[in-house]
Amino acid sequence: MVERGQVALVEYSLYVKDTGELIDTTLEAEAKLYRKYVEGASYEPEVVVVGEGRFFEGFEEALENCEVGVEREFEIPPEKGFGLRDPAKVKTFPRRIFEKQSVRPEVGKEVRVNDEVGRILAVEGGRVIVDFNHALAGKVLKLKMRVVKVFSDPVEAARYLIKRRIRGARPDDIKVSLEADQGRIVAELPKEFRVGRDVQYAKALAAHDVLKHVKGVREVVFVDRFTSDELRG
Repeated sequence: MVERGQVALVEYSLYVKDTGELIDTTLEAEAKLYRKYVEGASYEPEVVVVGEGRFFEGFEEALENCEVGVEREFEIPPEKGFGLRDPAKVKTFPRRIFEKQSVRPEVGKEVRVNDEVGRILAVEGGRVIVDFNHALAGKVLKLKMRVVKVFSDPVEAARYLIKRRIRGARPDDIKVSLEADQGRIVAELPKEFRVGRDVQYAKALAAHDVLKHVKGVREVVFVDRFTSDELRG
């Protein structure tokens, strides 16, 4: 079994059990099979820290019951998925509220009311009924999962934790080294990821992840390299 705190690559597909509808997948072939493929989207194994809590409870529990390389299938009850449906979250509003916002009420449309996001269930004359439950609340889910790899090498663990935050970067293009005596990870991103406010924020998040989840690391240094060849270009 995988262990808490390990950094892993995970393939998964999530479905609504009763209807078989695909909700999310890391597999391009699965997305195409269920006609959920999005052009330009990234389909690749997810970088996950076991027990980190980034996913819903049922996903986290399923992950801790997986072995590397073995596909498992799990049934996730609503209370460990996206929660039970709460009738109190279905509310009725006057139609004029939406018309003042230049929003045409239509069944299924997502709307924001009083800083809450919901979906319109019905439009009845001058009334609009909005459901603020999560779209998957009350649904039993089916989860297929396979742990592709677990990283025992601190350099590789750091590389993939950085890649998780730097969207669009390929792991092989991220240079990472470990100065073990200093407890220091030194990382260099591809040059297109050197500057920009979003990049700096992503670096800070990546450094936090590495410091938290890679044992023995006390410092993370990002190197921004500029060369004379770029000036000639």
